[in-house]
Amino acid sequence: MRVDLAVLADYATVTHDEKLVIVGVFDSILTPTLPAQHHSMYVALRVCSGPADNGSHTLTVRLVDPDGQTVGAEIKADFTVKVPLDGDAEGALQLVVGMGNLTFASHGPYAVDILIDERFEETVSLRLHGQ
Repeated sequence: MRVDLAVLADYATVTHDEKLVIVGVFDSILTPTLPAQHHSMYVALRVCSGPADNGSHTLTVRLVDPDGQTVGAEIKADFTVKVPLDGDAEGALQLVVGMGNLTFASHGPYAVDILIDERFEETVSLRLHGQ
């Protein structure tokens, strides 16, 4: 299993026919005063999987500040990969995680770490600017 796409956005969702919709992709936040509150942020993911990944898995998303400390609580979500019995090709799964009411205490580089089954898969960079 591997993360093929990972972005931060103002909004993201998965449609009934499994299309990933992403609105307002960003990698920085401008805020002159601290602490800063960010009310809504989405992590949009496309995860590729193969026959060996069939079954239940756990996605973990955590925001890490410039000092390496986790901001807010880790978000954990279970998901299932269903590979057809006769399938041997790679498939894709669209996943969206909403993160809200985040408080940023300092400017600088942040990271959104993405883990699948407790194994690190990807980091999305985020920078908080004062000006």
